[in-house]
Amino acid sequence: MKKKSVLIVEDSAFLAESLVDMLALSDYQAIVASDGKTGVHLALTKKPDLILLDIRLPDIDGYEVYNRVRKDAWGKKSNIVVLTASESIENISKNIDLPVSRILFKPEWSMADLLAKIDSLLK
Repeated sequence: MKKKSVLIVEDSAFLAESLVDMLALSDYQAIVASDGKTGVHLALTKKPDLILLDIRLPDIDGYEVYNRVRKDAWGKKSNIVVLTASESIENISKNIDLPVSRILFKPEWSMADLLAKIDSLLK
């Protein structure tokens, strides 16, 4: 059986590496993009089962990544979870139409919390 894939769009190399390790231990395939443009490209070509999306990225922000992915037929129904350290829930809600349960604030969540969220969305 094919492993479920998770695209990590995160510019912090340390956090991305930690997420890759956590996902590997939980039998998920991780794909990593360190900037928004690469994230959009990988999302639309690899069509991962879930996208972990940071808002603050070095080129285009997570809002733009989200909107570009959602314009694609596959992307309209893609699983996206936002990870952010610097955005307010109000600002996120103004810019993207995700339920609050799919927004996690760094560093308030633990790897166990995130893994439970991923498992609940993919199983």
